[in-house]
Amino acid sequence: MFVDHRGQHLNSLRNLLATLVTPLVYIADIPGDFALWGGERIRSRGELFEENESLKDEVFVLRTQLQKLVALKAENAQLRNLLGTEQKVEGRRLVAEIINVAPDPATHEIVINKGANDDVFIGQAVLDANGVMGQVTEVSSLTSRVLLLTDPRHAIPVRVERNGERSIAVGTGQLNNLNLQYVRNTADIRVGDLLLSSGIGERFPDGYPVATVVNIQRDPGAPYASIEASTEAHLARSGQVLLVWPDQEQRRQPQVPEENSEVEAL
Repeated sequence: MFVDHRGQHLNSLRNLLATLVTPLVYIADIPGDFALWGGERIRSRGELFEENESLKDEVFVLRTQLQKLVALKAENAQLRNLLGTEQKVEGRRLVAEIINVAPDPATHEIVINKGANDDVFIGQAVLDANGVMGQVTEVSSLTSRVLLLTDPRHAIPVRVERNGERSIAVGTGQLNNLNLQYVRNTADIRVGDLLLSSGIGERFPDGYPVATVVNIQRDPGAPYASIEASTEAHLARSGQVLLVWPDQEQRRQPQVPEENSEVEAL
């Protein structure tokens, strides 16, 4: 060893032995490397599976949120339309939500989430973004009941936009359908004419869309024509409504309809 240390005579032999042993070292490490690679492979598959399940759950949540966004988009569109209506209404107004609908198909009523605490009063006009819906008939502290135009107990004075011809539109009990009463056979009313609230009786604001004439039957032997109209308000689709307040001078007039009698907006 002393001679080798001084003369480095065995270097060549050591290099040869190292060269011969190196492949054996790599071969000896193969089982350990394979086991390590297999473990990482199995762990990666498990992590991918967990990540996949997590992504599926996230996609499900996002789809649910998207459904809510669609509903919010439709609600925002209704609110924008109502805001457009508010700009046309003079005086105080308030947006309310429909929280209940009468289950009886013969009764056309809704319940809104505004009441006496919001100064809602019996006989108050109710609109949606497209036209007149009806009027308030019952008021509690937090809610109010609204009688729709199409209820047989409801009547509203109207005028034809084209020529000012006046009549009274009465509910038929069929959703979106009204009948005009006491219209002379010779009256100038045509299919397609738009009917507006006339303001007579000062309960409904003047000039708001009520219905469009869809059918006219004139019997020469009858004094009055039979005229049907379709409501402009979306009675079955509106989620929000607009409450309007008349001038204080109008508020002093009695607005309470008698019990068990027809609600007439005259």
